Amino acid sequence: MALVGVRTSIGDLYFDADFRIDHTGKVTTTDHPVEIGSNISDHAYVEPDEVSIEIGVSDSAYAADNFGTGMRSVTAFQELRKAKSRREPLTVVTRLNTYKNMLITSIIAPDDFTTMNAFRATVMLREILMAETHTVSISPRASAQPQKTNRTNSGAKQPEQPRQSVLRQAATQLGL
Repeated sequence: MALVGVRTSIGDLYFDADFRIDHTGKVTTTDHPVEIGSNISDHAYVEPDEVSIEIGVSDSAYAADNFGTGMRSVTAFQELRKAKSRREPLTVVTRLNTYKNMLITSIIAPDDFTTMNAFRATVMLREILMAETHTVSISPRASAQPQKTNRTNSGAKQPEQPRQSVLRQAATQLGL
């Protein structure tokens, strides 16, 4: 679903600018070598989504927002680091898609003469695939005697002669 006119956010953090957003979605196939010819593929699975966002925050913002006033660039960097350290799943909203269960995997923030009064960073996020678990109740009677099972009458057992190898049978025939 395309979200038109939506402001990019990482969790509850909104930035002054998003310069570039890279959306990565992959499907991996399982490959098996065969004796002659090419590898064969018999299965495919979806990899977690990844998003890379290049963001910017200026110290000279015209209004107070989630980074306050003054050294907004430093505050933005600290807030991103806190979000990464908490390792809590975030919702990422972009113009093209909304991603749930995303973790910040890295923050690349150059600090040089071009960013003296601003903050520019590339934030990389990866989807965390969640598993659902279910609890099954077992009656106390069934779990108290796990060694007992239903029995089946399979009739009387007849003894079997042990199997002999072909060499042993030939030796017996020859009287050896």
